Order: sequence, then C-alpha cells, then structure tokens
Amino acid sequence: MIQFIKRRKKTFIIVMIFLLSCFFIMRHRDHGPIVQDKVPVYVEQVKSGNIPVEAHVIGTLTAAKNVQITPEIAGHVAKIYFQNGGVFVKQGTPLVQLDDRASRAKLESDKANLTYSEVDYHRKVLLGKQGAISQQAIDAALADLKTKNATVQESQVEVDKMLLVAPFDGVLGKFNISPGDYVTVGQKIVTITDIVHLRVEYSVSEKYLSQLKPGQKVKITTSAYPQNEFTGTVAFISPTINDQDHTISLYADVTNDQRLLTAGLFVNITQQLGIETNALIVSADSLVPMIDGQQVYKVINDKVLAVPVIIGQRIQNSVQITSGVSVGDKIVVAGQQKLKDGALVEIRKS
Repeated sequence: MIQFIKRRKKTFIIVMIFLLSCFFIMRHRDHGPIVQDKVPVYVEQVKSGNIPVEAHVIGTLTAAKNVQITPEIAGHVAKIYFQNGGVFVKQGTPLVQLDDRASRAKLESDKANLTYSEVDYHRKVLLGKQGAISQQAIDAALADLKTKNATVQESQVEVDKMLLVAPFDGVLGKFNISPGDYVTVGQKIVTITDIVHLRVEYSVSEKYLSQLKPGQKVKITTSAYPQNEFTGTVAFISPTINDQDHTISLYADVTNDQRLLTAGLFVNITQQLGIETNALIVSADSLVPMIDGQQVYKVINDKVLAVPVIIGQRIQNSVQITSGVSVGDKIVVAGQQKLKDGALVEIRKS
C-alpha cells in the first residue's frame, strides 16, 4: 500500500511538470522572441588629420661648461676675493691672487733692461746713418732689443698667471683653499659652472633614427616647476646606436636665462620629429583597456562590434589609431561600461 501511494505521488509530480511546461510554451508561443533592451551610447566618427610625431623620454640636465679652476704656477695664496660658494661672477672677475711680489720684481727689472735696449738700438741706428758704426753692430742691438722684449712678455704672462680669474660667466662652488696656503700646479681651487647655458642629455629608440635632425625643438617640463615649459634645440646626435638597449644618445642646448633650472635635474622631454599626414584620429575616451591591449566599439546597424586597435601618438584628448578602424567609422565614446560584443545600442546626440 505504501509503495502504491509513493508511485501515485511520483506520477502526479511528473504530470504537473508536463502541464506547466505546456502552459509556458503556449503562453509565449505567439509573443515572439524576447526583445533585448538597447543600450544608450554616444558616438563619434573616425577622422583623418595631420598630427605631430613626437618622442617622449626622460633626460638629465647638465652644465654646458663646468670646470675646475687650477693654478698654472705654484705659490702662496695672497687673497681670495670670494669666501662663499653659490656666487654668480662674470667672465674675467678676479677669484684668487697668488703672491706675485717676486714675479713683479722680475718684471720691473726686465722692463728696465728693455728700456735700455730700446735707447741703445735707436742710438746705434743714428750713428749708423752717420757712418760711425757698422751695420753688424746695429743688427746686434736689434737682436738684443727683441730678446729683451720677449723676456718682458714672458714675465708679464707669469704675473698674469698669479691672478686666477673666471674663464666665463658662471656660479662658483666651494673654495678648497685658504689665504696663506701653498698651492701647486693643477691643484683644484674652486669649480665654476655656467648655469645659463645648460644641456639636456637623453636617449630615444632606434626606430626614430631616420627622423632625427640637428636643430629640432624639444619641450622640457619638470616636477620642480610644473607650471613652466622650457625649450631646447638638438645640438648632438650620436653617430652610433647603443648595442645594449638599441637607443640613440642625444643632447639639446637649453637656455636658462631665468636661472630656474640646475644641472642634475631630471626632466620630461618631448622632441618634435615631424608631421604625419592623413593619420586616423579618435577621441581618447573611446579606448577600452584590455589585458593584451586596447579596443573600441564600432557601431554597425545599431549593433556594436568590439575591435582591437593599435594606438600611435597621443594628442591632448585624442589618439592616433594605426590599425583596426577606417575613416568614417562610428566609434562609441561614452556608454561603453554596459556594452559587450554584439549588443544593441541606441545612438544619442551629445
């Protein structure tokens, strides 16, 4: 009896499932397929235009001129004209005076000998015109005069070398000497750096080799002055390619008239390489990041097609597409969050 009841319940359940299925089929048979809701989107057409070709890299500022002031003659330090570093000096400004008393005394003695030789020579020339002395005596007096003149010039150079001056306009570093110190030839006295004329050194990929030219402009920005943009001009392009990372070394001359920049600063560089014509341009908002790149949604007959794209140059809020789309294609620029490949869309006007 129990088994009979269980069998009846099982049969009842099967019949009910069958009846419900028939009811569902009959109800929806005449209503057609389920209508998919359209996703509202905004679109733009792919445009063609001219865009600047640029290389974006990181570089380092260096001083165009940075030298160590060293003496050419040994001697004692008589006077230091600047005690602290960081002072801007003009070319020719005296920096350090070595004790030149002995050199000046020798110079005065040589000048006196030169004066005597000049008088002797002119006297003998006069006597020669009178026939009182031979031409040989006159020539000997002339040779002695030239020798004395060369000796004076040599002594003057030695005196001049006792005064160390700025070789160009620049900022002094820290002095490594004190008054009274004895300095030797080649000893490092102080550094001087030209901070008005700087260089930015950097490297670009070898793919830009055919587009690199001296005189091209570079834009320079730095986090130290985020609101400022500086400019430079390419002055050097390496004739060889680095075989380690396949890059080309360059430097550009940078004018730093306001003295805001300094050597050693990291900067962002944008080098203008030329103009690319007929480039495909879309809004940067249309790009959808993927694991292996970027894609856009192209609208075809109220449906979207997910298209992988390859991007090129970025220009403010636009981006160049080098592969994946054509001029005139309608690309979704807003509303992608709810889209998937093949979804129906409703194009709305912005």
